Amino acid sequence: MRLVFGKGAMSSETLLRQEIRDSLGFVRSMIDHYSGLYSGENLTRDVLRFCDEMTVPGEPNLRLREARRLVEERCRQLAQVTDRFSPRDPAAIAALRAQAVAAIDLFQDAALEWRKARTVVPSSGCLLRRKSL
Repeated sequence: MRLVFGKGAMSSETLLRQEIRDSLGFVRSMIDHYSGLYSGENLTRDVLRFCDEMTVPGEPNLRLREARRLVEERCRQLAQVTDRFSPRDPAAIAALRAQAVAAIDLFQDAALEWRKARTVVPSSGCLLRRKSL
């Protein structure tokens, strides 16, 4: 994670938000392009791996755990409805795809909140104690 503190707290939050959004952009793309037609595909596993890389496993953050659980549930549902051996309903696939992306949006919000809470902001106290020139 790369944070820049020189331009104020707002810019560091903006950078953090952008980093998380960019990281999850690939996951959104995976969901958008998931077909369920190939035997080697495992949407749920792949999406959760990316989510887990953004956080610390076992972190006692209830909102983050609930968001991850929802992502898992929605991806599993999408995988079931797109299964190559089941009847394919384009409307159901589109609806579940949208629900999976919405779950990623909730996870993004929870991850941002979690990362902001874990970010150590340098104290300005040492700057205030310096002798003037």
